[in-house]
Amino acid sequence: MNYKEFTVSIYCPVGNLTAIASIEEFDLKFSRMLEKVNIEKVYLETYRSGVTIEKAQMLRIKEYFLSKEIKVAGGITTDDVYDPSEGGFSPFCYTSEAVRRKLENIVIMTSELFDEFILDDFFFTNCRCEQCIEAKGNRSWQDFRLDLMKEISEEVIVKPAKRANPDCRPIIKFPNWYEHFQEAGYNLEEEPKIFDSIYTGTETRNPTYTQQHLPKYLSYFIMRYFEHIAPGRNLGGWFDPYECTYNLTSYLEQGYLTLFAKAKEAMLFSLGSLLNDAAFSVFPAAVGQMFEDMDGMMKKLGEPIGVPCYLPYHGHGEDYLHNYIGMCGIPLDPYPDYPKMASTVFLTQNAAKDTDLVGKIKKSLCNGADVIVTSGLVCQLGSAFHELAHVTYQGQKMYVNTFMVSENGGVSMEGSVEAAEKILFPVPQMFTNDVWQIAGGYGIDNNSPILMKTKYAKGRLFIVSIPDDQGQLYQLPAPLLNVLRRVFTSKLSVILEGPSKVAMFLYDNRTLILRSFLPYSVACRLLFPDGPVSILVNNKQIEATNNRPEKETSLSLVLHPGVNYLVEF
Repeated sequence: MNYKEFTVSIYCPVGNLTAIASIEEFDLKFSRMLEKVNIEKVYLETYRSGVTIEKAQMLRIKEYFLSKEIKVAGGITTDDVYDPSEGGFSPFCYTSEAVRRKLENIVIMTSELFDEFILDDFFFTNCRCEQCIEAKGNRSWQDFRLDLMKEISEEVIVKPAKRANPDCRPIIKFPNWYEHFQEAGYNLEEEPKIFDSIYTGTETRNPTYTQQHLPKYLSYFIMRYFEHIAPGRNLGGWFDPYECTYNLTSYLEQGYLTLFAKAKEAMLFSLGSLLNDAAFSVFPAAVGQMFEDMDGMMKKLGEPIGVPCYLPYHGHGEDYLHNYIGMCGIPLDPYPDYPKMASTVFLTQNAAKDTDLVGKIKKSLCNGADVIVTSGLVCQLGSAFHELAHVTYQGQKMYVNTFMVSENGGVSMEGSVEAAEKILFPVPQMFTNDVWQIAGGYGIDNNSPILMKTKYAKGRLFIVSIPDDQGQLYQLPAPLLNVLRRVFTSKLSVILEGPSKVAMFLYDNRTLILRSFLPYSVACRLLFPDGPVSILVNNKQIEATNNRPEKETSLSLVLHPGVNYLVEF
């Protein structure tokens, strides 16, 4: 029986398909997988790494899946033959006329076979051959590659596909490394307009020991970002089992967060790995149960909401910081355009790509909004930021493991809470009584601001100092994190208190999901400024506490590793 709230598909690389010698033998294996996962659609690849499937073989395989009432679509991976002596990936060289004709022929064949096909996330270029250097001329590599891949998208992919099959719908899958797209030619601004639909890579795998170092929250965040880039045309999220054998939960978390973001489809990569590789033999049963659980949960969720943040096209800086913030229990909602109507706006260094950013911040503040900016953005804007507040970062650093906070808007500082490790923070230069310190770290007969605040027109401007190692945000003690959360989420209906690595996913129908990424059970607290009458946690009535005179209602919970907590309030 199919899932009601989303569909599940699986991507089938060409090597898996050319290896099918007997449909009958394949059916025995695939039917066993269908007992564990309700797969409703397959993406059948025609080309990858120099291998092109024979048309007759593809027609046999296509007919097999159709006979099982499974929808079919095509797939293409635009990479060249892998060179193990060099390592890395080997995308096509798109200045080569021979390569362009080869790709066009692959596209035409695929379009003749399918009314829909997806490009796997190798549709970029890292080529610096002599021909590419000459074609680049005086342009930056970024500008050259963005222009080149826009042209290839239009002239070599979409137009030939629709000439071959007017009903064909080409899809571009964007990978998970969105901060760096522009340098490799992924044109997030133009390509979603060229292709019929987009798809999202939500792979996070192991954040510590892999070359991508992506926080788990990215599996949710990137889905929301791309949904705002192509509303209604972001077809789903794609994740894989690689580098997840250290912990099965790490694999499932990719799927959970993809669906927390209300993905229409979850795509599994890949057929061969999940069907034939002994390293992943338990994964299909586990992910099938996860899908079943999420199908029941998702029907209760409204539209995802959070603190609006601005990631302009082709922006870069403070890599993936939003996801570290999300892992600290602050729900975020990212936009490619400045969220000018938002009551709270969060801006990191990559927002400086917008040359009119200071003017937009001023308008938000004049409208009474809270604007939260990072030390990286202040550095990037330089003296232009002084229009808002005379704060600078001039390269000084301070190791901090003891912190203090202010309960009276910065007039005085109180307390002493410790982190487990020393954290290296940038030291800001600010003007006393013009900018106020809300939280800081102790030095030697000294202290350094970590959270600053000033008034501007009707609004409030906050500045957050970010550690050199962004992951050290996780080491901040809970009392300091709670101060940061109150600043970020003061305009939302609920505030989380507790340690880091507990994420909150918030929805517009007064529901939320809590998930701990810690390896041990942990206590946390939800604060409801509006004071809800009743609260359900995983369908059970829970008694809240009235915190008068704070005029808040609170709910204390103990979260266990790998468990989702659906809260209705």
